[in-house]
Amino acid sequence: MGRWSVTEKGKLAIFGGIPVRGKDDPLPDVFPRKIADSALTYIREVIDSGFTSDMEARFQRAFAKACGVKHAVTVTNCTAAVHAALGALDLGPGDEVVVSPISDYGSVAGVIAQNAIPVFPDVDVRNGCVTAKEMEKVLTPKTRAMVVVHWYGLMCDMDPIMDLARDRNIVVVEDCCQNPLGDYKGRKAGSMGDMGCFSFDAEKHLPADHGGAVVTDSEELANKVRKFALLRGAENVPRYGRKHTSFGLNYRFGSLLSAVALAQLEILPQQNKRRVELAQILNEKLEEMDSLIPIYAPPGCSHLYWLYTLQLDLSRFKAGIWEIGDALKAEGIPCSPAPYYLLPDCVTFLSEKYGIKYGAHLVPKAKAHLDRTIRWPWTDKYTEQDINDIARSIGKVLNYYHI
Repeated sequence: MGRWSVTEKGKLAIFGGIPVRGKDDPLPDVFPRKIADSALTYIREVIDSGFTSDMEARFQRAFAKACGVKHAVTVTNCTAAVHAALGALDLGPGDEVVVSPISDYGSVAGVIAQNAIPVFPDVDVRNGCVTAKEMEKVLTPKTRAMVVVHWYGLMCDMDPIMDLARDRNIVVVEDCCQNPLGDYKGRKAGSMGDMGCFSFDAEKHLPADHGGAVVTDSEELANKVRKFALLRGAENVPRYGRKHTSFGLNYRFGSLLSAVALAQLEILPQQNKRRVELAQILNEKLEEMDSLIPIYAPPGCSHLYWLYTLQLDLSRFKAGIWEIGDALKAEGIPCSPAPYYLLPDCVTFLSEKYGIKYGAHLVPKAKAHLDRTIRWPWTDKYTEQDINDIARSIGKVLNYYHI
């Protein structure tokens, strides 16, 4: 079935018609964020203590437990978390780090900061996530680490990736920025790799305004992350004080942010559940449109929907991805294509820095995936009526442009 069985009639809003959701009745936005009631209690504890509370340690313990690991080290954001994880490995010039090619700049910034060499594998074109098969193609004797990004909120297929890494003695860093408490065959995001990295920035699943964390089961790695990200590479020498025995930075988090994060962690499971429930309702409504390519989730991989995506079979439409995206936006869906997520193409200084020809040519499947994908931020604030209106908007636009 190419078209919708029930169509939304009327001129497209982009051509002057009435939008499904106009400015007087917009869809709920990610902001303002819901802040858990307990946040004020925890903040008051910090203030009343005069910054002597153990709030940061309390949050670290709670977050580690929620992730199913022994240690959590809080830092300023996920960019800092990835950098701290790689810094703990003492990476340097000549070391290679395999990085998911579809991601935010934060996934590769730490590699660049350590003067290691970023290497980009291709992806599963059906979902934009890396696979063991594609990563194996780019491994060399110089490969020290892999940064595996659970993109859109969808878990990568981790068992084959971990088998590959263990076979080659390569450290795995999970970038879990978009899926805190995501599930893979009964294990939580961040618990399968050697380290997992998270974001608590205001727009993410667990919003504390700013922040991030590195989680791990290894006490040795946790201590190395602390030394790099909190102690600025220092060790305390008796009857002397600090000696900076390695390079490090100040990526400290703080007790007030920890208070907010601890409160937000308490409501995160229910919010995640609601996000998934709402997305599944929309998924079912879109099933009848065979010119949409459903996102592929490998067996056992949860999807927490930081972004909702529409993958279009563009051979079935008389318009390009940007024109369709603009029409959907005019109907009230705050969406857009996102070619800038292609790291080897959007980080334009890499070729000059490393003397390697980076670009989209390295990852044709990743480019093909982004070239056919429209996405927008997902929220647990949607009602079922909102989902119905999103489906109506999509049907209205795609029916118009469908060949």
